[in-house]
Amino acid sequence: MINAKDLREKENLLKVPNDKPGYYKWWAGRKALDVILKALDVDFNDIEKHLEKDGELYCIYVGIAVREAIRQRLNWHINDKHSDSAVKSGYPSTLRQSISSIVARDQYAKDKTNEFIDLLKVEYFEVNSPIKSAEAKEKIHKIEKTLLSQHLYLLNIQDNTYALAKPIKRRLKQLRKESK
Repeated sequence: MINAKDLREKENLLKVPNDKPGYYKWWAGRKALDVILKALDVDFNDIEKHLEKDGELYCIYVGIAVREAIRQRLNWHINDKHSDSAVKSGYPSTLRQSISSIVARDQYAKDKTNEFIDLLKVEYFEVNSPIKSAEAKEKIHKIEKTLLSQHLYLLNIQDNTYALAKPIKRRLKQLRKESK
């Protein structure tokens, strides 16, 4: 696992594969998790056993890189800009839009979004298939679907069919709409 803030430094980002598709997980400690839970009106005790946990960290988001390398995808999440045109067109990553909406109630709030992202950790997994290949797409989407069926990932919207996800997704979508 890597501290997300470390991936802002080019030499660390360059260590992430630039020739492989794959998937990745975003992890939060309890303090960051509590910020998310409060904004989503969720009680920790109601969902704790449904979250993927690694030590004192909780997985809050699972993402995939099929049409680009893992490095490009992580760079987009971590170092993306929040220009007026980007926010209006919905260009910032789903993860950044959600975090901005949660921590600042404003998708233009790049600094607050970055401060929160800097509290998180990232774990990535390469898939040994060509980028953009049907093989990569099939493998990675299968992994993502399996993960989303096994645990509750609070910030995943698309394809998140976990039993407890519906009201959380509804609240997250509401926050995102209000924050644009």
